[in-house]
Amino acid sequence: MRLLTRNLAAEVSTDPAANRPITLRFAGLHVVMTAAEARALADELHDAAERSAP
Repeated sequence: MRLLTRNLAAEVSTDPAANRPITLRFAGLHVVMTAAEARALADELHDAAERSAP
């Protein structure tokens, strides 16, 4: 799937009681993940941003 947008509004929320307490919402999608998965995603995004043009 490819989504192209200039004004993508992403929201992140937490629910400590949930099995997957981190929720990332964007473009009508809700992606739930564990804290470890969220950290891994953040690392991958950060690495990709560093590799991109300044």
